[in-house]
Order: sequence, then C-alpha cells, then structure tokens
Amino acid sequence: MVLSISTPTSSSLLPASSQVGRWTSSARPAKPANFSLRRPSFAARGAAGNAPASPVGEVVTELDAVASFSEIVPDTVVFDDFERFVPTAATVSSSLLLGIAGLPNTKFKSAIDTALADGECNTLEKPKDKMSCYLTKALANVGAELAHLVPGRVSTEIDARLAYDTQGIIQRVHELLNLYNQHDVSTERLLFKIPATWQGIEASRLLESEGIQTHLTFVYR
Repeated sequence: MVLSISTPTSSSLLPASSQVGRWTSSARPAKPANFSLRRPSFAARGAAGNAPASPVGEVVTELDAVASFSEIVPDTVVFDDFERFVPTAATVSSSLLLGIAGLPNTKFKSAIDTALADGECNTLEKPKDKMSCYLTKALANVGAELAHLVPGRVSTEIDARLAYDTQGIIQRVHELLNLYNQHDVSTERLLFKIPATWQGIEASRLLESEGIQTHLTFVYR
C-alpha cells in the first residue's frame, strides 16, 4: 500500500485578504512525499510443530502469529480430532464438562457417565456434597483420558467456590491428585488451576512446597 501526501504551498495557508496586493509568493510547490507501508515478513510455525511454516511475506492469520511465539492449547470439546491436529497439552474445567454433556457423540462422554454412576458419590446425603463429588470425579476422568492423548501436562480447574478457602483448595487438589494416580497419571503430568485470591495464593505456595505444580488464574473480589 502506498500513500501520497502533498505539502501545500505557504501562500495557500494565508487568508485570502493577505494574498491581495503587489506582493506575490515565490515559494515553489512542494513535491509529493511518497512512502510505503509494508506488512512485516516472518514465518509462523504450527502450534504442535507439525504444521507447515508460512512462506516469508505471505499473509498469515492471528493464530499463526501467536503460534510463532507460543504453543496453542485447545480448550474446547468440539476440537477432538487428535489424529489430524495433535495438541501438546490440555486443560479440563467445569465449562468443558458442560460442553461434553451437551455433545453426546464426543469421545469423553463415557468419562462423565462413569463419574455420575460412582457408588461413593451416591452414598453422600447432602446434595451439595454429592454434586461436588460428581464434579471432582468427572474432572479426573476426563483429565486422565486427555493425559493419555497429549505429551504435555494437563491443567485441571479447581472449583471457584473454594476461592476463599485455603484448606479447601488444598484438600480438593489432593483428592484430584489421588484420582489421577488411580488412572496411572503421575504428578509431574498435572497442573492445577487455582483462583488468584489471597487464600488461593497461599494454597498454591503450600502445594508447590509439596512438589505439586499449580498456576494462578481468575481474580475474584
């Protein structure tokens, strides 16, 4: 794209009344100033390292640009074509479980059905405790399946209702970790997503001292 800018003469900047008389401007018209704006050239690599790089100078998408600096981790239940597009890491959250429940044809549907049929959860009397048990089991079941599909770590979201409960967060992480270990998923493959409240930061500090990897996300007032 080329833009042309013409600089006006000095006389054209004066009021009409000041241009009348015996004095005339001797200023020459300025030549148009031409300059070009060009798209920067760079080659973007694929998110998982298996996509062909874009030729230098070719227009690339925003996704390609981001992939040239970082790894793309899909966080959607619709994206389940792991054979064509191999992700390097994964994340599991309550919103992901909701998406799986709404798409019965997805490969992770059985993981949720297994959690809902869990005998331990069904023995709990309080509905709140029962739902919390279902959620924890479902997160671990889906996360374990993802761990067997990706080479990197699996991030698991901690219930936001525990955002102001340090001990509650620690207990929930230990419960999830125990369930993951039952699915033969080692601690080194896991990452726990904790709310970034003061209580969450303290819980993260204590968990990290145990060798459990965490990262802070979301900020609640």
